[in-house]
Amino acid sequence: MIKNFFDKAKNSHTWKENLVNLTTQLLNYLIILIIALFIGAVVMFLSGKDPIAAYAALWQGAFGNGYRFADTLDRSVIMILAGIAGSIAFRTNITNLGLEGQLYIGAFAAAWAGFTFTNLPAIVHIPLCMIAGIIGGALWTLPVLYLKMRWKIPELVPTLMLNYIAIRLTDYLIAFPFRDPAAPMAGSPLIAASAKLPKLIKGSTINIGFIIAIVLIFVTYWFLFKTKIGYELRMVGLNQDFAAAAGLPVKRSIFLAMTLSGGVIGLGGALMIQGFFGRFLGGFSSGYGWDGFMIAIIAQNHPFAVFPTALFYGALANGALTMQSVTGVPQAVVAMVKGTLVLFVTVKVFVENIRKGLRKWAM
Repeated sequence: MIKNFFDKAKNSHTWKENLVNLTTQLLNYLIILIIALFIGAVVMFLSGKDPIAAYAALWQGAFGNGYRFADTLDRSVIMILAGIAGSIAFRTNITNLGLEGQLYIGAFAAAWAGFTFTNLPAIVHIPLCMIAGIIGGALWTLPVLYLKMRWKIPELVPTLMLNYIAIRLTDYLIAFPFRDPAAPMAGSPLIAASAKLPKLIKGSTINIGFIIAIVLIFVTYWFLFKTKIGYELRMVGLNQDFAAAAGLPVKRSIFLAMTLSGGVIGLGGALMIQGFFGRFLGGFSSGYGWDGFMIAIIAQNHPFAVFPTALFYGALANGALTMQSVTGVPQAVVAMVKGTLVLFVTVKVFVENIRKGLRKWAM
């Protein structure tokens, strides 16, 4: 009886602690969001613009009707995959700043598979392009891994520099050997109809890529938190020296995390080509790789937290166009809101005070 009493007390304490932690994070993000929007409003006001009208236009552009909401969900697909890609790397303490370049290579590889193989059924052609995108993104991480494992060169600078190489390389490929002469601007040939993703809603851009992104969130959570390999990746991320002393395969974990990260963002590039553009175009990305970096930070590298963060980023991206066209407020304000969010999430200025207050109240 005494044992049952203490077990119940322990379970009650654990339940309360979990509730406090969850509420702390929610309140922390709410406060940060309010501060970010307030700073944006102040800048708009000082610029002679109406912040209320601007934010109303942003909301209308992102969620004004069913079609706009569907388009926002579609825009969030690449954000989700970019956030997951960043989270996998950061969980293993790898600073993968090369997401943008891996996105470009993956997108071009998917486009190449789409316009090269033209006599395949859709059930084969669609996954073939996705696999090409995954392989392309993963292969672009190999030079960084070689430098890191052969000479212990930190991945920070090589991943960053490979972004520019990837962008310029793909620019060359669509300007010369793979240029479609019928295209109005430099771009690859159109992918075959059999490679395009089926739409989910007629009249909207949303397609089955959104379902793939949602499934990938659950698969990533299962992989990181329910498998032995995922456990090894997380332990290596916490302390490489301790993990090595404990006999964990540190090099294998680093290799796997980096290639998985590149593969996931490469898949994101494939979904953009197959679901929206229909061909590879230079400058098709408006910095989605960098958005993935920030999404992972805000989500604290947790797959489930990536979804609401990516949806918020997708809403900002979709609504910013309407905000600018209706009120004249430049999209740079949205970038400032994003930066403010990352700043306050990183420094964690409110977390401890919120947690202390909630513990006093709940415990």
